[in-house]
Amino acid sequence: MPDLSTVEDHHNRLTGTVPESKIRTTEIPRYDTDFAARLLAIPDVSSAVADALDEFGGGAVLDSTALQPLAAGDTLCGPAVTLRYIPLGGDVSSVRDSKSWNGAGDRDVYGLGRPGDVAVMDCSSSRAGAVMGTLSARWALKAGIAGCVVDGAVRDSASILDTGLPVWSAARRPNSARYRYEVIELNGPVSLCGYLVQPGDYIVADIDGVCVIPFFDVPGVVEFCENASATEAAFIDRIDAASSLEELVAGLGSGHAPA
Repeated sequence: MPDLSTVEDHHNRLTGTVPESKIRTTEIPRYDTDFAARLLAIPDVSSAVADALDEFGGGAVLDSTALQPLAAGDTLCGPAVTLRYIPLGGDVSSVRDSKSWNGAGDRDVYGLGRPGDVAVMDCSSSRAGAVMGTLSARWALKAGIAGCVVDGAVRDSASILDTGLPVWSAARRPNSARYRYEVIELNGPVSLCGYLVQPGDYIVADIDGVCVIPFFDVPGVVEFCENASATEAAFIDRIDAASSLEELVAGLGSGHAPA
């Protein structure tokens, strides 16, 4: 259970839908440096991060078949705040009539976040109902959330697109989460398509896929990506300046082109 004083610090941002006992922590690890902005300045950032993670030997890389952006041109980067659901099972009518459904957790995970955070939602491999729609997206924007990555379904896709909030999801489905899911925990470890995400890990996403950078690897990954990007930019200039393929190849000498 989190320190009650820190819950009080967030009181005005939380709806109270999720009991305090289900909030693992109200504060995630953070850096003073704006590493997200530095990563967002790198072209094709998920590819750059994937290369870095190969060198560092950690994190996760998910291709675009696992999680797809609602808008193909969106790019997202920031520390994760997390929400974990499990499906209730049974039929909706029984859950509704039993009055056992206690509400969704999206608005409170947004409230726990700071501007620039990425909300990561784990639906325990279920796609039974959408855990966010247009109202959720607008709430996220009001909270300053940079975007959402949902290992589950979303709905109201056209309306979410109208808000401009970057969203990645495993599926789209018109059914809502109401009567279909139970909140297990906020700001605890979650699974993103089978990969562990801890609060504070950095999420990087674009049209090619989604990467998870473990918190303590972030500075090294950012430095690797910036150096690799500078090397690639210089090589692009060499390609563009060559008058022919023969001149380009001759200019390589014994060196090799960057991958």
